[in-house]
Amino acid sequence: MEHLLGDLRYAWRSLKNAPGFVAVAVLTLALGIGANSAVFSVVKGVLLTPPPFVQPERLVLLAPNFEAFGLKAVSNSVPEYRDMTTHTRAFTALAAFRPDDVTLTGEESPRRLRVAIATASFLPTLGVTPVLGRGFTEEEETPGRDQVVILTDTAWRTLFAKDPEVLGRVLRLDGVPRTVVGVLPPGGVYPEDMEVVLPFAPTPEQQEEARRGNRFLSVLARLKPGMTLDAARADLVRMGNARPPELVSDYQRWGWSMSVTPLEDQVVGGVRETLWLLWGAVGFVLLVACSSVANLLLARAVSRGREVSIRAALGAGRLRLVAQFLTESLVLSLVAGAVGLLLALWGTDALVATVGDSLPRAQGVKLDVASVLFTLGVSVLTGVLFGLVPALQASRADLHAAMREGARATGSHRTGRLRAALVVAQVSLALVLLVGAGLFVKSFLALQRVDAGFESDGVLTGQLALPRGQYPERAKQAAFLQALLPRLQGMPGVESAGLTNVLPLGGTTDNSFDIEGRPRQPGEQWKAVEFRAVTSGYLRALRVHLRQGRLLEDSDGPDAPWAVVINRSFANLFWPKDDALGQRLKLHGKDMQWATVVGIVDDLREWGLDVPSRPAAYYSLSQLPSVSMGLAVRVKSGDPEALRAQVEAEVRAVDADLPLFDVSPLTRRMDRSTGPRRLSALVMGLFAGVALLLAALGLSGVIAFSVTQRTRELGIRMALGAARGDVLRLVLAQGLRLSLTGVAVGLCLSLALARLLGALLYGVSADDPWTFGGVALLLTGVALAASWLPARRATRVDPIIALRAD
Repeated sequence: MEHLLGDLRYAWRSLKNAPGFVAVAVLTLALGIGANSAVFSVVKGVLLTPPPFVQPERLVLLAPNFEAFGLKAVSNSVPEYRDMTTHTRAFTALAAFRPDDVTLTGEESPRRLRVAIATASFLPTLGVTPVLGRGFTEEEETPGRDQVVILTDTAWRTLFAKDPEVLGRVLRLDGVPRTVVGVLPPGGVYPEDMEVVLPFAPTPEQQEEARRGNRFLSVLARLKPGMTLDAARADLVRMGNARPPELVSDYQRWGWSMSVTPLEDQVVGGVRETLWLLWGAVGFVLLVACSSVANLLLARAVSRGREVSIRAALGAGRLRLVAQFLTESLVLSLVAGAVGLLLALWGTDALVATVGDSLPRAQGVKLDVASVLFTLGVSVLTGVLFGLVPALQASRADLHAAMREGARATGSHRTGRLRAALVVAQVSLALVLLVGAGLFVKSFLALQRVDAGFESDGVLTGQLALPRGQYPERAKQAAFLQALLPRLQGMPGVESAGLTNVLPLGGTTDNSFDIEGRPRQPGEQWKAVEFRAVTSGYLRALRVHLRQGRLLEDSDGPDAPWAVVINRSFANLFWPKDDALGQRLKLHGKDMQWATVVGIVDDLREWGLDVPSRPAAYYSLSQLPSVSMGLAVRVKSGDPEALRAQVEAEVRAVDADLPLFDVSPLTRRMDRSTGPRRLSALVMGLFAGVALLLAALGLSGVIAFSVTQRTRELGIRMALGAARGDVLRLVLAQGLRLSLTGVAVGLCLSLALARLLGALLYGVSADDPWTFGGVALLLTGVALAASWLPARRATRVDPIIALRAD
């Protein structure tokens, strides 16, 4: 302990006398440590923190596939859920649920709540116990006895300020009074954005065997201990074969199979690879920072050679000298860790603010005790990592050589080689990050250039959810449309307005279908059609290009013959001879009618800019009304958000208890859809920029130190007739050799690692030669620029002064 305290006091005095060195080293390390802490906080909150469910790794989602119709992982019907609860053996519990929206009234103004409508087994399957009250009972799965509600922690806080006497209170949801019977713990529901839970009470019609095609339920299951996913799939196949023979034949003809997806994959699968990649990239930044500071310490150790030799002469052993230098390194890294923690606090908030809408579990991302301990561990590891080699090198000081040199600092060839190797490592790591950043930026820009098939600028969007209690019939739903649309279209500054069942980038509505006069051949597979129900002004509001025929009109009302507009992919797939107009098709489902194709439009990227267009059919919302709708209003000019208050007022004028929610410009929805790719491009670009700066500073420092060490040599060269240009080329050549070596090593590393990025890129190959070549040229140019200043200084060496100094 006495030695440690002495080393700490000595380290403090030594560092206090070198404020410039300390500032540069601390800032360099703080950037690397802070970036690691920020990304760790995101990774921990999203990937490493398990949800508050009992043994969440055993939770899976069950969804059927129908290959004959091109349908994958679709919803389940009530009879199909009954099959699973009755005939499967791989699960200890199963539950059915469906996300929905309800309108809360009775407050100052109506508000929308996200709701999970679930069976009584839902919470037990998750392994969640209410913190207040109880869960649902099986008796409450009966229509008329289901007027109860369970609050999530979010709803408890926002609606009742965590009132402990909340049980028994009544909420009016979609016009139905429901009694609060329970409150869930934080995070104790799936999906995570749900605010209340209602009991699922299927109607007698939904339970009929004939309603097997009415699929609207998600099924959650808990695997038995030791049960694998493959074994669970096999059990579901056995269940399917145990159905009545006529059903087995139907399901086989439809190409039925079952998907078994871990719940964790469903929640974070879309960002898992991106976050692990970013954490690896930020580790490279830390390595570059460590190399840079190690170089600084090597230079400082050379200047302290006489001091170290004197200490050795006075009896300090090599281990004591190593311990002293490591103590200084640890002090530096701990101070840098404290600064890095402040940077991480800001960086974590900035990351979440940038991509929070597209980041699952974003509310769990925070700088907590685990993040602080991680930062402390990284700081200590960093101190050892960048301090050990300089400490060992300094402890080898030659006493006699150092005393002979007097005050003039010199460095051994070994030290020079170490510093050169560190610079090569910095350049190569920086190149790897730059290549990754270049690929991600190029991928993001390629995505931004994709023709979405519609114009997003100048369009305001929002969501409406008609309460089923007030709008139980299609006639009332259609009447709401007829009352609202003229109001929206008549607002000043509005070019066109429309409604749809699903806004662009708002989800899929796959549906199977039949074509009149074209029976499906045995074994023939037809891609499912993406079904959209729209009003006459919707496609006009998006400025979708009409290729043939006409768009839907107001005349395509409830009593008119059904009409449908299809996209180019649908037309090319089934009518490649350009004869789609006038053909008829019918979606599978209750009350569906044959619809005549009246128009063909361009493909819309409605499922994501990076997802290829699929066959789509646009029906009249008046003929196929929906209680869940999206609104699109195009302004003639200016900011569409300026109309927000007026649009909300027009909705309230039609129904005072109906809130308009999720209101935003369509451009913002587009931005949210590219959130993960924007995160990769932004963060990788930032990390690569930091690494490039550190590599340039490290190279400049090595060349400057080399010039100092070679002052006498350069003086002799100039005394013997070397021109300033010769000296300039000599020094630049040294920097160029180091940088080219680093570039060569970095290119090899990049080619090996780029294959890991293939699945995360769009519109660019992982070995894109333009990216690799451009980055190599950029890094070489930066290296030459970094070498220029010390090279210029070398040309100003006075031969007489240099020789006299020796």
